[in-house]
Amino acid sequence: MKKPLPIAGAIIVSFTLGLVISVSGSGAGSGSAHPPIDLPAAATKVWFPPLADYDNGGEPLDDERLDALIATLDEAMTADETLADIEREATVHLWNFFRRLAVPTATEEQTDRMYAYLMGLGERHPDHADAITDNVSRYIDRYAVPSTDPPTMSSAIVNYTYQDWFNPGDKPFSDAQIDGLVGALGAAVGIPEAADDFARESATHFSLFANRLQAGFVSDDQHERIVEFFDELRARHPEAIEAIDKALLRVESFTPGRVAPNIVGRDTEGVEFALEDYRGNIVVLIFSGEWCGPCIGEYPYHHFILEQHKDDPLVLLGVNSDGDVETIRAAKASGKAPSYRTWWDGHAEVSTSGPIATAWGVTGWPAIYVIDEEGVIQHVRSTRGGNLIATVERMLRDLRMREYEAPAVPVPMTPAVSAPTTENSEGNR
Repeated sequence: MKKPLPIAGAIIVSFTLGLVISVSGSGAGSGSAHPPIDLPAAATKVWFPPLADYDNGGEPLDDERLDALIATLDEAMTADETLADIEREATVHLWNFFRRLAVPTATEEQTDRMYAYLMGLGERHPDHADAITDNVSRYIDRYAVPSTDPPTMSSAIVNYTYQDWFNPGDKPFSDAQIDGLVGALGAAVGIPEAADDFARESATHFSLFANRLQAGFVSDDQHERIVEFFDELRARHPEAIEAIDKALLRVESFTPGRVAPNIVGRDTEGVEFALEDYRGNIVVLIFSGEWCGPCIGEYPYHHFILEQHKDDPLVLLGVNSDGDVETIRAAKASGKAPSYRTWWDGHAEVSTSGPIATAWGVTGWPAIYVIDEEGVIQHVRSTRGGNLIATVERMLRDLRMREYEAPAVPVPMTPAVSAPTTENSEGNR
């Protein structure tokens, strides 16, 4: 009797969460060189047979391929690089092992043999036996259906690439931090296991890279360096140009320091309007929905801002993701939801995947962007609760100061007109 392989996905997840060691730096904002990008040797070399040999559409796994895979894992687990740091290296080796077993269907005998082998790994590495055997035992019966696609390598190495040192804390990035982020992205997408399916393997790393850039302000020079890196990726991976361009668009358009793309759409009353209509004002752009508890939790702060700054050049605009426009209409009518003007974006098949949210790459709600009077995104992080109030008040203060300090525009002088003399006055009588 044959049964689907019940191991792959669970072991992958459990070892990633349980064994990966995250490296923290010494803090951000430094102008010194970034910390080294130190990927495990298990990720930087080719250890296993080609993934394509095991991506068979769910067909039975033959014993020859299984034997080859077990032999490869056995060799990898006894390599000098692995033994030097068993938990760090074994995490990636085990991930690669189960990536190849995620799609094929294994017989009961094959599954039992793999289970016995994995439990034997714990005996061979007694200092790490608990981590290995606990995870194997916990998940071995949970996954009964083969996957359509093998899992990517990205989750196995993300904790080794993006360090806390690269986070500027809502301040301008240093050049070293940008170099570090670009270097981390290059290392992550450059591993051998990513080469055969670059678009799919790079997706998580591109998303994380864009998210990290939203933590601070990117200068024009730094932005140019990032674009140059993406141009190099396009040249090396012409088969993945669409994925690379999509990632670059997110970096170019939705990172602090970049001009926000215009939004044109209809509000909750069906009237068309555009983001650019509000140039000259500080704009708080809020992606929200009545289905979202944390979004509703932001309402009191938005009510406060609207009342406190009703006479200031500050505008709140919403992008609503409720599946029925009547939901947000009713919330506004009752006074529960703030009264700022809102695009209704919930008309996609999945309401959170409307055209505006999709174009802006929003995957978590609420997402709040603070945009200055010239349309430049200034803040994406620290934009909730009291932090948002402090941010907009600081920006308003800075705006007033700039207006106050701006040189006065010279007013053309009207030529003086001489008053008539007494003689002329008398002569005109």
